[in-house]
Amino acid sequence: MKRMALLLLPCLLLSAGCVMTPAQMAAFGPRLNYAKSPGFDAQPTWRTAVLPPTASSALEAAPTGGLYDYASMALMRTGRFTVVDRSAVDRLLAEQEFSYSGVVDPSSAARLGKMLGAEAVMLITVNAVKHDPFFDNSPEYRDAQLHVKIISVETTEMLYSSLGESSSFEGAADALRGALETALAGIRQP
Repeated sequence: MKRMALLLLPCLLLSAGCVMTPAQMAAFGPRLNYAKSPGFDAQPTWRTAVLPPTASSALEAAPTGGLYDYASMALMRTGRFTVVDRSAVDRLLAEQEFSYSGVVDPSSAARLGKMLGAEAVMLITVNAVKHDPFFDNSPEYRDAQLHVKIISVETTEMLYSSLGESSSFEGAADALRGALETALAGIRQP
């Protein structure tokens, strides 16, 4: 027993210098990949139009098909949003002759949101969907990254902006859903 204590003593002395104070932990705390406007919390719920996800210019063809409906459901699950029906959004986009890739700037998005009777619009831009060569034995493995913006229709103020990242062994669609959930983490009700 005495011998074991002598072996552990140097380890304890070495690790004592590695303990961080609460102030140091706060400074190096979790990295927050989102920002909220003070105006966001001024309203308990927002009637929101989710616009079809787009891919950044660096990404040729992101598999965003299933992400559109999932985004509406995930947004509603936060408890802070009601969502304009997708068919109304699709119909208005067709009437206004917007291509899905054309609704990326806040002023166009706000204009569409007003036409839909929404108070806010949600824009999703898929930045990356890629396979990490480290996981060559898992052909379905994908890393995904996307950016979410929620914009006030009235003021075009950005209410919420977030970067979401995720990985999945189940494929690109699952990685994108995980990235969206990560991006929405900052607006869930307590």
